[in-house]
Amino acid sequence: MNNWFSQHMQTLELVLRRFKTNKLSTLLICLAIGVTLALPSLLYAVLDSANGLTNNVKSESKISIFLTLNHDDAAVDNITTALKNEAKINRFKFVSKDDALKNLQAVEANKDVLNSLQNNPLPDAFLIEPKQLDNDSIASLKSTLGKLDGVEEVIVDGAWLKRLNALLALGQKALTIVAGLLAFALVAVIGNTLHMQILTQQAEIELSYLIGATKSFIRRPFLYAGALYGLLGGLFALLITYAAILLFNQSLAPLAAEYQADFALHLPRFSVCFVICALALLLGIIAAYLAVSKSLSKSIG
Repeated sequence: MNNWFSQHMQTLELVLRRFKTNKLSTLLICLAIGVTLALPSLLYAVLDSANGLTNNVKSESKISIFLTLNHDDAAVDNITTALKNEAKINRFKFVSKDDALKNLQAVEANKDVLNSLQNNPLPDAFLIEPKQLDNDSIASLKSTLGKLDGVEEVIVDGAWLKRLNALLALGQKALTIVAGLLAFALVAVIGNTLHMQILTQQAEIELSYLIGATKSFIRRPFLYAGALYGLLGGLFALLITYAAILLFNQSLAPLAAEYQADFALHLPRFSVCFVICALALLLGIIAAYLAVSKSLSKSIG
């Protein structure tokens, strides 16, 4: 066990010495990896922040139930009870026709038209916030509400629901595609870098193999190098992401204040940072393994 640990520590020290000897090239490679990883990280931050806005939109979204004009108080009580027992409803609010008229009269542009009316033409209504916004859940809820006694009409703004769901799905697919493509790019960058290092050490590798070194022993330093490239690149990606988000929020703050909004991009959580670094390290190991295995098969069979 001590021998195994000692061998790996010696390999790590060797790789760190090589990094120190080639500081500039190592820095540039890690920066390239960092920029590559920063793109999906920033996209994730935008989607995560937009999801917060989406939650606010969802909380303000309503399904409107309009009651018949000749309903009685018992119908209102029955509908209230039914809404309380409906599992698909998050919350609801009753709006009487008198309150609705007062709200319209509060708008200056509506006063002349409303004052000319002899009777209140507005119906009593319930405003409902659904728990789920997918099309099937909304359609099922609308059908259920439409069957209640005293309900004249159930109105759902299906257009914004479809747009909302479509934008969220599009953003998630875009993030997946971009992350996948950049993962291939990352493997190519690290693999090509290690391939060049293997070429410069070709004679040393062949001599080591001739004196009895195993392929795993020869491969080990390059695997460590790939892992360190990935890890350092992941850390650079987080620094770039944090800097970009802070600069964006500073520029966005005056605009948000003008619209009396409180929107800002969220910094990645610790769990997200850990996943980014872990994936970068794993991709570095994969790239190194592929590059070394290909070179070893050509040089020493």
